[in-house]
Amino acid sequence: MQDVGRAFVTKPPTFERVGLRAVAALACGLAYAIAGHAQSFPTKPVLLVLPTAPGGPVDIVARIVAPEASKLLGQAIVMENRPGASQKIGIHSMLRAPRDGYTLAVISPASATINPLVDRNLGYDPLKDFTLLSQAVGHAAVVTVHPSVPVRTLQDLVAYARANPGKLTYGSGGNGTSLQFSTSELLMRLGIAAVHVPYKSDGPAFNDLLGGQISLMIPAMATVKSALEAGRLVPLAISGTSRSPHLPNVPTYGETGIVELKDYSYRIWIGFAAGAGIPEEAARRLQDAFMRAPRAPAARRSLEANDFEVIASSPQEFARELRAELERNRRVIASGAIKVE
Repeated sequence: MQDVGRAFVTKPPTFERVGLRAVAALACGLAYAIAGHAQSFPTKPVLLVLPTAPGGPVDIVARIVAPEASKLLGQAIVMENRPGASQKIGIHSMLRAPRDGYTLAVISPASATINPLVDRNLGYDPLKDFTLLSQAVGHAAVVTVHPSVPVRTLQDLVAYARANPGKLTYGSGGNGTSLQFSTSELLMRLGIAAVHVPYKSDGPAFNDLLGGQISLMIPAMATVKSALEAGRLVPLAISGTSRSPHLPNVPTYGETGIVELKDYSYRIWIGFAAGAGIPEEAARRLQDAFMRAPRAPAARRSLEANDFEVIASSPQEFARELRAELERNRRVIASGAIKVE
């Protein structure tokens, strides 16, 4: 029997096959391009400038939030303290760096809503020269007096100040600090006056409050909590919008019954920013990371254990907060309570 080999016929490619192959090739190409693009920032470690000395609130928050942001970015975040000149040294070093998204800074009221108003030679506008990432946390303060001052409520304080003009004193970490602004704004709303005693920092002012050398201070909860628990100081009101679990019987400003404080609150906040004009992709990835990082379970637990309230705002919400706070601080300056050099 004759062995006949099989004939293999290759069909010419049809239009449909060519089209499908082209589409598949295009899809693969786009996938690789998108994957490559998604990884194009960051490709190296990011520097985070901390414009204060180690150990304070800015330092604490940065060292809790940055590791979580690092995980989300897939790159290390290197933190460097550059304190001095009311945070100006650190902020200026960030602004002088290349606008590529690899140099960030921690910002707070001092650098974003006070220095721009009290220092005519500051050289930056927070709403124009920053790429805002997120307002990470806030923390309420406590209106606190020494026990020698014969008041136990904010209404008592108003009556005492009016009956004893020039006798009430308050301390802060210096002229033009956030503590001076927050105290001046409260006094302005209450329609009373107190003598400002400026110190080199908040710590010595608080020590003198404990010693009775000054009458009044509005320190952060974390600063004053142990002294209140020991009965060494007297709390009058909480500056935030809700009561503190540490002081459940102390009213917020809005709960004091004082009409001028009905819709008023004040919180100290800490956030993150880069210089203006960084690449769009860098801004997007950084904003996403720093909005998500404070909400991570481990970070949230650590922040709340340190008496911080997680905010984790969007850049748009952050910008609205800055505008409102700048306007409030302008009104305090216009009242004459704080002198601009």
